[in-house]
Amino acid sequence: MKEFAKEKIIYGLAAFLSCWAIQLLSGITVRNPLTVVFFVLILSEWKRLSERDADIFSAKKSAIAVGAGVSFLAAGAALYVKGVRLISNFDSGLFKLLTLAIVFCGVFCIGLLLVMEIRYRWSKYFIGAVGAGKSKGYFLDKSKDIPISGSIHGAKLFILSAFLCLICYFPYFLYEFPGIMTADSLVQYEQIVGVRPWFNHHPVVHTFLIKIFYSIGMAITGDAVSAISFYTLFQMIFLALCCARGVCLVDRLARQCARWCKWLALAFFALMPFNCVFAVTLWKDIPFAGIALLLICRFISMTQKKELTWKDYVSFSVLGILFCLLRSNAWYAFIVWGILVVVRFRKNLMGILVSVLAVFAVVIIAKGPVFGRLGIDSPDFTENLSVPLQQVAAVLVNDRDVADGDMKLIRDVIDTTYIHELYAPDFADNIKELVRAGHPEVIENNKSTYFTLWVRLGLKYPGDYIKAWFDLTGGYIYPDVAYKVGDIDGIMGNDLGLYWKPLIGGIAVVKIKEILIKLSDFMPLYGMLWCIGAYTWALIICTVVGIGKRAEVLPMVLLLLLTGTLLLASPVVDFRYGYSLVLSAPVWLALCFGRRENAEAD
Repeated sequence: MKEFAKEKIIYGLAAFLSCWAIQLLSGITVRNPLTVVFFVLILSEWKRLSERDADIFSAKKSAIAVGAGVSFLAAGAALYVKGVRLISNFDSGLFKLLTLAIVFCGVFCIGLLLVMEIRYRWSKYFIGAVGAGKSKGYFLDKSKDIPISGSIHGAKLFILSAFLCLICYFPYFLYEFPGIMTADSLVQYEQIVGVRPWFNHHPVVHTFLIKIFYSIGMAITGDAVSAISFYTLFQMIFLALCCARGVCLVDRLARQCARWCKWLALAFFALMPFNCVFAVTLWKDIPFAGIALLLICRFISMTQKKELTWKDYVSFSVLGILFCLLRSNAWYAFIVWGILVVVRFRKNLMGILVSVLAVFAVVIIAKGPVFGRLGIDSPDFTENLSVPLQQVAAVLVNDRDVADGDMKLIRDVIDTTYIHELYAPDFADNIKELVRAGHPEVIENNKSTYFTLWVRLGLKYPGDYIKAWFDLTGGYIYPDVAYKVGDIDGIMGNDLGLYWKPLIGGIAVVKIKEILIKLSDFMPLYGMLWCIGAYTWALIICTVVGIGKRAEVLPMVLLLLLTGTLLLASPVVDFRYGYSLVLSAPVWLALCFGRRENAEAD
């Protein structure tokens, strides 16, 4: 087993360094899907090589490999001298040295692989010295079962996971004290302190939750800045508990598949920098992602039980209600998903039907009569038109020929004078504000007329529509789209008396955080973890594989429905909008590739 682990680590590291070197020499970004292709191809070659001849690191072969490696290093140096300025983008001498070292190590690994391949071909065709039955097959020895993981399961694993997540989040809490607040967070704070009326554009449930802990903090400290930290601390604990629940489920789903799956999941939850940053950021997307993870875990646990109890139905309903109220697009996804859930549990039809209908009823009543009675306004109709407005604006910006009648309909809503200056391909809010500054009620009162206009222009200029849609939302399905993730700090400037008050600091703290974030733009494969498009395709693949394996795919379907709402109506590509997809990734990966157990879930 030790040899198995050793060889597997060596081959994986060699493939990773080779992939990294190719990425640097070719100039593609770390988020380019080709990096994954390179890694998989090179790793598969190492696997095949190990199956042919396990003893690939003997003295003779190493000597041959050194010669090949030197040749490849010389070739890499020549490429650099000829103009491949790999280090010109770095100011740090350490990063410049590291970049060159990675290239040299990578090309050395490629050289080793090629020499081993040539040696195999030469031996096979000219000497016949390679014995087909002598390979130890370390890389894929299917005759050996990986032993079930150690004794840490259940409550012990849950407590340990939650504790480790909190330990990892806590330095960010101290550095970002009282918590990270952007423009959206400040708008919610203004509602809490009465500066502006309550508004459901940012979910009232989330704003009210902040208010509860803020009020507790004010009662104890009397200081607004410190009071904000009470909610931040609550969010950290809640996210840590959600992640611990996910680790326990991964342990159960993949227990017979690989002993390290639960530890890999825990490392993802606790150590990924964006999880740590988001844990202390006052956004609705963070608790929503936690609720989505819990809802998926509850569904999976229900599928593993022989008999469902009232506790299952109640917990499913509560999580479903929170899921729908914490994000407006989640409500539309749950409507479709809820129907599928009823079909899935048709053997328990009465219980699951009541549970799902309870979610529908509570959400409809809350968003309708309750919010209306409390004077809480809902987002305007324009807020739902990000993609259509952007597509029509693209037609105008491209100076296409628009019929006089259609142009009149457009001018009845907006002033087109400054549309060229205002239009931003990857950001819809500018055009939405232009509509709001005009006459948005014209669209709302004549929906069929403007829907026909939108269809008519789309049929006439489909290329403009497709490009405008992809420029706005393409990052949700294509990884190689540049956007920042987790690089925010402190509290945005405001007139509300809130300010950033870090409890720890210094050059070392700042640099460590900066390096952890910037590695996502420097390291292939790792960089793919920082883009929503990569998770979307992984989810699609898992769904297809799950259908083929007859596994439970409804958790993946829920996330696909959520992604679909983003593709239809998102005003911008933002990592946090798809954070529920990211946070639940270890669970749906384990659900797809793990082995199901017969024991009932708790």
